[in-house]
Amino acid sequence: MIVGVLEINNALNAYITVVNAGRDGARLGSKGAATPAAIQALVQKDLERLPNTVPASNITVTYPTVSGVNSVKVEACYDHTTLLQVPIAMPASYQICSSTTMPKLN
Repeated sequence: MIVGVLEINNALNAYITVVNAGRDGARLGSKGAATPAAIQALVQKDLERLPNTVPASNITVTYPTVSGVNSVKVEACYDHTTLLQVPIAMPASYQICSSTTMPKLN
């Protein structure tokens, strides 16, 4: 049971980090002055506190129109590895993804 609690806490920490990093990237993009590369760099920097590195290919920046408003959408995915490799109970790794869309202010 303790192993399960540790794994859930570890996964929750990774999920919150991915959500916050995506939100920070979208917030930067909503100001209108940042390039997609700058947004990706910020998200990667935020995700550095997690154990596995995140390649730039796991972070996408798009500019959709939502309800007639120009927006920025940041999607970030992280390949999470479990602390204890227990093959019967859970996979050894899985992907945690987050998507945030914010209206552009400019």
